[in-house]
Parts: sequence; structure tokens; C-alpha cells
Amino acid sequence: MNLRRCENGHFYDADKFEACPHCSGLGGDTDVTMNFKAGPEAAIAEDMTEVFAMDSDSRFQEEPANTGSLLEAVNVAMTRGKNQMEDDSKTIGIYSNFGKEPVVGWLVCIEGKTFGQSYSLKTGRNFIGRNPGMDVCLREDISVSRDRHAIVLYEPKRREFIAQAGDSRELFYVNDDVVLMPRKLNRHDILSVGNTKLMFFPCCDETFSWDDYKQEGKQG
Repeated sequence: MNLRRCENGHFYDADKFEACPHCSGLGGDTDVTMNFKAGPEAAIAEDMTEVFAMDSDSRFQEEPANTGSLLEAVNVAMTRGKNQMEDDSKTIGIYSNFGKEPVVGWLVCIEGKTFGQSYSLKTGRNFIGRNPGMDVCLREDISVSRDRHAIVLYEPKRREFIAQAGDSRELFYVNDDVVLMPRKLNRHDILSVGNTKLMFFPCCDETFSWDDYKQEGKQG
């Protein structure tokens, strides 16, 4: 097999086709076509791009391809990406011995489409947005950015809650003050995100922390 890549990124057998069968519409059942942007596995796609991203004077055009080495490189790249995703999914929080991350506070909707609904906060960064993957999902408020409109962070060592601006160009407010720099949150502070207002209620504070139960072995 004389494996080559056309200028549009299609791989084909040059021994069987004088030009790319995909671009010319000839079809064929032995050509190899790979679209690295189609799959959701970014880690695999990035590694695959490194394997096949070659200049116009690459070895695919200068000499016959070693298909065995090619397949081996593909397998290595896919395994590397799979392992990376598995490692990400196995990240362990500091309260993992509780069985799940315990709640450290709540945001309660006092104005908006989810009036009366509460949202649990966990240790670390809590992202607010419309995307279902957000920690605080305000899906029904279309004035809220999909991803990371705002951030509420709990820092367990100092037992502090902090409001931070997210990645969105849209603004959000705490007690009607725009949040441009990180600011400490206090009980009953009101976060305005889009057309939604959320009141803050801490569980952990100077009088209580899950660390106390973790150290004393009271978690059961």
C-alpha cells in the first residue's frame, strides 16, 4: 500500500488511485479517511493530530508508508487519550472518605424562573451558567451565559466563600455591586446573575467545618 494524504486531509492508496477518490468522487473501500475534529475526545484528537500532522514534503509523499508503524502510532495515541480521560474522571476530592463531596453551602433563588429552588455548593470552584454541566445550572434564564457566567469558591482552610467573575463577557453582581475582582461572600448576600437573584447561605463557616468531623472520625 502506498498511503498518501491529499490537500484536503484524506488518506488513500496511491497504488490504486491516481488522485484522492474522496475529492474526485470515485469512492473506494480501501482508502483511509480520518476527521480528527469530529469526536468529543479532545485528548485523543490532539494526539492523533500530532501523529498525522505533517508538512507537504512529508514521508507520505516521499516514500511508501509503513502501515504497521502507522497503526501502532494510532493505537498509542488513542490509548494515551483514553488513559488521560480516565485519570481526569478519577480525580479525588479532599473529602472523598465521606463517600461523596459534602455540601458546604447553598444558593437559593429569590427572584427568577426557579424561584424557591436551592443549589448546593461544594468545596472548590462552583460554576454558574445555563449549561447542564454547570454546578449551578440556571437553564431557564436565557440572559445567563451557557458556561461559567460566575463562580462561587469555597476555600476550606480559611473557611471562606469567594465570588469571582467567570469566563463570560456578561457581568454579575453581589448586593448590586459589579464583581470585577474576587470578593468575600457573607450570609444572605445576593448574587444577581442575568435575571436571576440568588441568596447565599453558608453551611461551613467559623463555627463549623467538615474538617472537624473528618479529623475526629465522625463520618461513619
